[in-house]
Order: sequence, then structure tokens, then C-alpha cells
Amino acid sequence: MKKWIGTMFLMTLMQTAFAQDFKKVETSLLLNNFELAKTEFEKVVTKKPSIETTAEGYYWKSKIYAGLSKDPAAKYPDAAEKLFTSLQDYIKADPEFTIAVKNGQEPFFEVYIKSFKDGVAAFGEKKWKEAAANFDRGVVLSDIIFSKGWSTNKQPFDTTTLMYAGYSNQNAGNDDLTIKYYTRMINANMKAPDLLDMYKYVLIKAAEKKDKAMFDQYYTISEQNYPEEKWFEFRADYIDKNLTAEEKVAAYEAQIAANTINETECQMYGDMFMASRNVDGLSDEKANYFLDKAADAYMRAYKLNTSNFAAAFNVGISYYNQYTVLDEQFGNNIRALQQLNTNKPVAPKDPKKKLAFDAAFKAQQDSIKKLNLALDAPMKVKVDQAIEWIENAFNIVKDKTTLSKQEKNVASRSVDFLATLYAAKRDKNRANQKLYDELDAKFNKYDMLHDKYQ
Repeated sequence: MKKWIGTMFLMTLMQTAFAQDFKKVETSLLLNNFELAKTEFEKVVTKKPSIETTAEGYYWKSKIYAGLSKDPAAKYPDAAEKLFTSLQDYIKADPEFTIAVKNGQEPFFEVYIKSFKDGVAAFGEKKWKEAAANFDRGVVLSDIIFSKGWSTNKQPFDTTTLMYAGYSNQNAGNDDLTIKYYTRMINANMKAPDLLDMYKYVLIKAAEKKDKAMFDQYYTISEQNYPEEKWFEFRADYIDKNLTAEEKVAAYEAQIAANTINETECQMYGDMFMASRNVDGLSDEKANYFLDKAADAYMRAYKLNTSNFAAAFNVGISYYNQYTVLDEQFGNNIRALQQLNTNKPVAPKDPKKKLAFDAAFKAQQDSIKKLNLALDAPMKVKVDQAIEWIENAFNIVKDKTTLSKQEKNVASRSVDFLATLYAAKRDKNRANQKLYDELDAKFNKYDMLHDKYQ
């Protein structure tokens, strides 16, 4: 305890001594004679060089140059820079600002005002890095001024400077500083129509940084502050960038289980599952799994809104893609059978050996034929499912007098897909003339509409 008291006494004694050293400097400043104060400061520093790097030295130097920087004749062009440097050094040397509280806060206000003014000028000229540097400094100074209660404005911080700092740093590409400023404003519950993009920026960057905690925190706040906005697209972006395909399925199923999924969310999950089936090296079985999930998600979207032609169309495309996988397998088997027949070896002349040879060769043919026989039923199912849902989509838009670009695109693609599907189904039923003719009529109906929606 005695040692602590002794140390405090020594510090007070030193401050008193320094105050005496700078007494003439202080007097000159009281008279607003900044040049004389500069001269007196230099005399002190010449006698005691080490005093210049004390808290008192930094403070009085900053106060001198705060005055000289306002000289309209600009006699000291480096005054502003010396003010910035000396004040920065003072802040480090006296974090409680004891000397400034006692002797005045002019340097703080001068740097704050000049930083804001220069920042606005640079911002107007789109000099983003320069603007950001000025507003960064302005935020530091305004935080000190407002937190210490030196301003007549008693708000907790300077929202305007903070906002400018965020915009400038965003335009300058300084992501971390931008996030720092924007989250600070969001945490202060600042919300207005013109601040909406600030919330969106934070969510986008949280997704890019794979920062789940940040994303979840500000996603919740965004929903609360702007409930009319459709925020799920940002959550979809986070999910798409940071979750594996299996984790996406788990997230989708969790929302279904919780009964919290809406039409837009269903459609976005469908889009993600459709994209998942295109990964290189994915097995046909796994690709079909994602296609089934996509169909399920799109179907849920359609059931929540039976006017959603895009969702209905995408259900059909999910089934069409599954059909094409099976059709490709079917075609590969036919080619394999043709290749087998083309390369058939010459049968042995010996009757017994020829009989065994023919039996073995037929077994090879039958094994391939069985593969295709097994594909017939699922191919038929997928064709019928694709037709059902693409026709659902087409029927929603076909009779509209005016079609939007998206509606026109769906109508155009629908008639082409339906013509293809009915042709495939027709060709599978050549043995049944009546059915063949019915399906051929369907094919012609859609084929003739090809040019209508171009």
C-alpha cells in the first residue's frame, strides 16, 4: 500500500513539474498566440529533449498544431499532419485523458471535424480509400468525444460518421472494417429503409467467411427488424456455400419436421438439390436420390401455391432427368447387345459343341435383354410423372393473354419436353395401334406449338 501511494505521489510530482515546464506554452495558448506557443514549446524541448515524448509533451504539441492548422494563410502546411501524429501519441500515453480533461479537448474536436470534412470531400470524389482513412479516424475521435461526454450532443456515438465509415470501407474493399462498422450499427438497433443493404452485406460476408455464429446472429436480427423482407435467399446462400449436399438435405428435412418451411424455401431447396446431382463422379443412384429430393421440394412449393408454374415445371424436369438416366442405360444395353452380335465368334462345326456354344451365346444375349426388361417399368413411371407435372405447368400459363418472360420460357420449354416425352411413349407402344395413334396425336399437338411461344 505504501509503495502504491509512493508511486502515485511520484507521478503527481512529475506531472506538476511538467506543468511548470509548459507554463509559458499554456499562457500563450490562452491568448490564442499559437506561434508564440510553438516557440515556447521548442525552448522547453531544447532544454529537456525527453519531455517531448511524454504525455504532456504530446498533448501540448497537439494543442499548438490544432491552432496552427486553422491558419487561413496555411503558414504551416504540415500542421494538420503534426496534429494527427501528436494527438495519436497522446491518446496512447494518457488513455484516461487526464491532461485533456483539465486543459481542454480542442485537438480532439479539431481532428474529428477535419477528418469528417475531408472524408466527405473524398467520398464525393469516390476516392474510397482516402475517405475510409478519414472516417476511420473520425470514428476513433468521435467515440472518445461522445463516450467522455465532451459533446453537447449526448447520443452514445456519432451515427453519421460511423455510417460513412462503413460505406467508404465497403467501396474500398475493406471487408473486415465494413463488417465492424455495420454490425455495430445493427447491434445498436439502427434500422431504416436506407440501411437495409447494410444488413444484407453482413449476411453475404458471413456466408463467404463461413462464420455460422455471425450469420445466425444477424439473420435473426434481420428477420426481426425487416419482417417484410424475404431473407431466406441469404440463408439459402449460406447453406449452398457452407453445407455438404447431405447437410442440405438434413436442413430441408429439419424444416419440414418443424413445419416452418414456406413456398420460397421449398423452391430454393429444390434448386440446391438439382445442382447437387451435377457433381462430377456422382453415381446414377446418388444422382437420382437428389433428383427425388428436388422433386419433393418443388412439389411442396406447388402444393403451397398451385399457381406456381415454375415449381410444377421443375417437378416434371426432375422426373424427366431421372427418365433420361434410365434411357441412357437402356441405350447402352442395346448398343452392348449389337456389339455382342457383331462380334459373335464363328460357331464350332461339331454339333455338340455348337449346341453348347449357341446356348452360352444366347445366355449372354438374354442377360442384356433382362437388364432392359427391368428398366421398362421405371422408365414408364418416370415418363408419366414428367408428363403429368410439365402439363400442370403448361396448363397454368397456356391461356394467358400476356406472358411474362419466365412464363413464356416455361411454356416454350414445356411444349418441347412434352413432344419429346409423348414421342418416346408412343414409340414404346407400336404393337398397340390404337394407343400408338392416341400418343402420336399428343405428340403432334405439342410439336405444332413449338413456334407459338418463341
